[in-house]
Amino acid sequence: MITNIYDTKIISNLDVKIKSLTQKSYDKFIKNIDFHKLTCSCGRSGQLVKHGYYKRNIKNSYGKTSITILRVRCKSCGKTHAIFPECIVPYSQILLCDHISIINAYNTKSSFDPIMIANESIDESNIFYIIKQYLKHWKERIASFKISLDLSISKQCLKNFKRQFMQIKCIPNILFSQNHIT
Repeated sequence: MITNIYDTKIISNLDVKIKSLTQKSYDKFIKNIDFHKLTCSCGRSGQLVKHGYYKRNIKNSYGKTSITILRVRCKSCGKTHAIFPECIVPYSQILLCDHISIINAYNTKSSFDPIMIANESIDESNIFYIIKQYLKHWKERIASFKISLDLSISKQCLKNFKRQFMQIKCIPNILFSQNHIT
């Protein structure tokens, strides 16, 4: 079965906090996953096997960094999933912490300059795009569920909306933890 990365579902782990995303920190994150404990979106456990990799550009304080993302395939249903740590927002090059900083600055009418200075890869067009998507897709959602706009937002968004905060495309995102696999 041939799969396209655009048909890929996402599996997110919120237990592991990565302070600075690099290929080395992502590889360490992957190394510590018990793949036999993961559950596919079809409901079957222990069926996910390493399937392939794809490149993903991330804008972080080091500049634009290319990360090789692991894909797994379910032996039962054939679906593929990308494995993400919490800090990655699906389909965005900008990390979750920067999304939150931008939105908090917007909400408090603060300057975006400190964000752009801390992460020189983020420019005004990135900021305006994030604000636009936030207002269009997320502001009312998180307000209606009384979800705080801080780094704990991921778990609530995955639980209530089946998406990472600021994930715009409506594809399934499965939450897992090393202690409790869902």
